[in-house]
Order: sequence, then C-alpha cells, then structure tokens
Amino acid sequence: MRRLLVSLVAIFAVLLLAGFAVWLFGADQLDRRLNRVAADPAAPVPSAADLAFHRDLFVADLHADTLKWERDLLTRSAVGHVDLPRLVDGNVGLQLFTIVTKSPIPRSHPEIPGERCVSGSGINVAGLLAFAQGRPAWSLRERAIWQVRRLYDAAERSRERPGPELRVITDAEGLRRLLADWRAGKQVVGGILGIEGGHWIGAEDDPSAAGPTVAERVRADMRQLFDLGVRMFAPTHRFDNALSGSSEGCEAYGLTPQGRIALQAAEELGMAVDLSHISPKGFRDALEMLTAPAVVSHTGLQRGCEAPCRPARNLSDEELRLLIENGGVVGVGYWPQALGPTVLRIADVMAHVMDLARELGREPGRHVAFGSDYDGSVTPFFDASQVAILTTILRRYGPPFDAGTIRAIAGLNTCRLFAQRLPGGGADKADEFCTAE
Repeated sequence: MRRLLVSLVAIFAVLLLAGFAVWLFGADQLDRRLNRVAADPAAPVPSAADLAFHRDLFVADLHADTLKWERDLLTRSAVGHVDLPRLVDGNVGLQLFTIVTKSPIPRSHPEIPGERCVSGSGINVAGLLAFAQGRPAWSLRERAIWQVRRLYDAAERSRERPGPELRVITDAEGLRRLLADWRAGKQVVGGILGIEGGHWIGAEDDPSAAGPTVAERVRADMRQLFDLGVRMFAPTHRFDNALSGSSEGCEAYGLTPQGRIALQAAEELGMAVDLSHISPKGFRDALEMLTAPAVVSHTGLQRGCEAPCRPARNLSDEELRLLIENGGVVGVGYWPQALGPTVLRIADVMAHVMDLARELGREPGRHVAFGSDYDGSVTPFFDASQVAILTTILRRYGPPFDAGTIRAIAGLNTCRLFAQRLPGGGADKADEFCTAE
C-alpha cells in the first residue's frame, strides 16, 4: 500500500511539473516549437506556368490539427502551418480540421527491447496543453466539443467581415455549393470536421451503474459527434483504446466489439472512416466490415522508407492493397517521418500507390490525395501557403502524372470521397460535383 501511495504521489508530481512547464513557457511557445517548417532546399520553385496550373485546381487537404492551438484561424500567423489567409494563398478549397484530445508521451515497449510504444496511461500532452489554454482539461469529450465550436465560431466571424469566407461543410449539398462558389471565383474555403481518436466513445464513469448498454452508449456518442457536425471519424490515434489497437500502441490489438459498433454507426450516419494510426490487425478488421470507401487521411509508405521516415507509422503494401480494393483514398503526407529526407519523394510514393491500383484493376489516379498533418506537432516541408510546390513536383515528374491525374490527386479524389459519404451524397453526386469542369 505504501509503495502504491508513493508511486501515485510521484506520478502526480510529474504531472504537476509537466503542467507547470507548459503553463510557464506558454502554449504559444509550445506551438512555435512543435509546428515548425522543415524547408527542403531541393524543393522546386514553381514557375509562372506551374502557379497558373495550380490556381486552376480545386485543392483539398485531408488532415490538419489546427483547432487545438490558440491561433485565430482568420488571422495570418507566422506560427504553425494553417490559417485562412494561408489556405487562400495555397489555393486550398477544402480543409479537413481534425480534433486531437489525447496525446501521451511514448515509453519503452514492455515486451520488445529497444522499441518504444505509446500507452494511454502516459502523460497526456494534449491535456496539459488544454490546461494551459484554459480549455477543458479533464474531459476528452468536452475538449473535442470545444474544438468543434472553434471552427463554427471562425466560420461565423468570417461571414461578418470582408475577405475570404470559411464555411463548415456537413452534407453533400453544402459541398455542391462550395464547389459552385469556388468555380464562380468566390474566395471561400470549406472546412470538414474530423475526430482523431474516439477514446471516450461508449465510456461511462461507473460501469456498474444501471443504464444503457455499451452498444447503446457507443451509438449515442457517435450520434452526438454527428450532430456536432463531425464527418470523418478515426477510432484511434497513437495509443490503444477501447475501440482498437494503434499502430504505435503497446499491444496493437485489432478492432474491438465496441470499435465495430462505432464504425458501423459512422457508416450509417454519413461519416468517412479514417484508418490513420490504427493497428495492422485493426486495419484488416475494419476493411473486412466496411461497405463504403474508407480513408487514411495522413500517412507515408513503408516501402522505400528511409530515415527520418518511420516505417511503423506508415502503410504497408498489404494495407494499401486492402484500401484500394475497398475503393478508399490514401492521403500522402509531406513531413520527414512520412516521406524521408526530401519532399521530392512524394511523387515516388504516389506513383507506387497508382502502380498497386493498376495491378488490382482499379483506376490508378482515384486513390491518392493530399494529407499534410499540418499543425500536428510535425515539421512539414512547407505550410499551407506553398502547396503549389506539390503541384510543381508532380508536373515535373512526368508520367503517370498527367494533368487529369494531378487534378484528381490535388482535390477531386477527396471531393469524391465526401460527395459519396456525406448525408445526401452518393456515387452519382460524386460524378456530378467532382469534375475538372
């Protein structure tokens, strides 16, 4: 008992010191430190022709964790990667804003010497950050709701002042209007909400208390997310939870019964299922049960992954094949742990995905998209204002990246995914909305 008490006191002291450090140095300084840019000297400088082609694209990005930071989305910042002015500069017409609620520090793997893993019991940096910001520090659910409201608040304020509009997209009709306004030359950027890790889904404070069954709680929690406007759902983040194991988790088990109910609810409600961070077992389990196209919103590939690229964080060819056969989309990231030492490798990664799709008899250019992981405590090779660098890399690479394929990768594949998955959508809507015209 004495040892347990000493351990608890030690843990509390560490948490207190960590929280004090975040408070002392400030969330802003943490933002500056964690969300830098790793400029690549080898990155091409877009020519006038490259920029003209890029400005004619509908560009979409599948993943940004911007809502967890204190920056005003409507104000240009020298910190981090995303705000509305920089999205407009980069010609981004649709941005997925993903919500992080828990991010523990990695620890030594309990069973594999020399390896590290992430445990849900570790110090939660996202919680400490929330505490320093004056946001909900204890409830993951309330922390998620806080971030949801930030996007709606920014969208409302954007309509009340001159300049670009930020518009929250929650259904297929909203996506159609966004595309129509974008094609008409209006300065408007759509935002879709996503959850990165449903750690609280189906949880309750007192498991012995009378009340709804686990299945009923899971469905109620998923319905709450949907009613809040969330349209992309990732069951896991960097650690194992009650829904599934994580690719970085210490056990990395497969999809749990609770997780199956959550994914089924996501499909029924009209959410895209994001399999980023899920364990290999969970990946296979999910694609065996899902009937609609899934997405991996931000990743690299294990094939050709050279330091500082991290193979365990990225997709295997087996997983890619399963995703392609599902009709899904992979958002290729552009930070060193996803690509390696140079952004130029993104063309090789995308070409490999296309090769696998071709081998499987699928349309090669339909399964690749942009997935930056902006503001996710990573150091991408450029921020949202410089996405034209990607267009330039693909144009100069040559085959298989013709103009139509680049249009698909830059945004139309993401458009098609959500035109199919959003309420009121379907394959016919994808064919109608998501064209190059």
